[in-house]
Amino acid sequence: MAKERRKSFRLKDALTVFRCSPKYLLETGALTQDISQDGICLFTKFKMEIGEVLRLGIYVPEEKTPIMAEGRVLRRNETENPDFPYMVALEFVNIDESDRQRIIKHIRFFLLKN
Repeated sequence: MAKERRKSFRLKDALTVFRCSPKYLLETGALTQDISQDGICLFTKFKMEIGEVLRLGIYVPEEKTPIMAEGRVLRRNETENPDFPYMVALEFVNIDESDRQRIIKHIRFFLLKN
C-alpha cells in the first residue's frame, strides 16, 4: 500500500477552474477531482508538463470571485475521458493567505452541509 504523503484533508468536489495564460486570457477546460489548502487535482484537456507553474482561478459555489493561485504540476496521468484526457496534481506555490482561508472555509462549509 502506498504511503499517504498529503499534509492536509482533501475535499472531493467538482469545482470549475480556469487556467490564466501569461497573456491573461482565460482558458476553460478543467474540473477538480479534489482540493485542499495545499493543492488541487484537476481533470483537464491541456497537457501540462511536470514542474510547470500555472496561474489558476478557482470558483467555489458560495463565492462570487475566483480564488487566485499559482500551482506547480507534481504529477500528470492520462485518462480515458476524451473531454478531459489528463489528470494533473498541483501544489500551490503562490496563494494569498486570504484565498487559502477561502479554500478552508469552502471545505468546512461542504463538510457541515453533508
